[in-house]
Amino acid sequence: MSEKRGNTVKLQYDFNSARCCEIEYSPGKWVRTTSREFRSFGGNRRILNVDNALDVFYEEYNGPVYLFGTNQVVKDYSRDKVQFKDGIDPREAYRKQGKWRT
Repeated sequence: MSEKRGNTVKLQYDFNSARCCEIEYSPGKWVRTTSREFRSFGGNRRILNVDNALDVFYEEYNGPVYLFGTNQVVKDYSRDKVQFKDGIDPREAYRKQGKWRT
């Protein structure tokens, strides 16, 4: 019998994850990102609102910031960074093992 490993918890999204999510990567430069990274980014965030095709606009998102890959809300977070548990990016550790090809 095998065990489940990895991401077994369903992540909470307090926004419509199907919309265009953008983060302010550097002052004045907005970058499109995945909803998973969007919910964990500590800086400025915005979502493209397309309820009406004739009136499309961006709206700022001021929702909670979560630790990456978890449902834990971060109270004290650093700005302009994705928030990771213990400050370690799990994607980098996986990449260093040589299992992820670039």
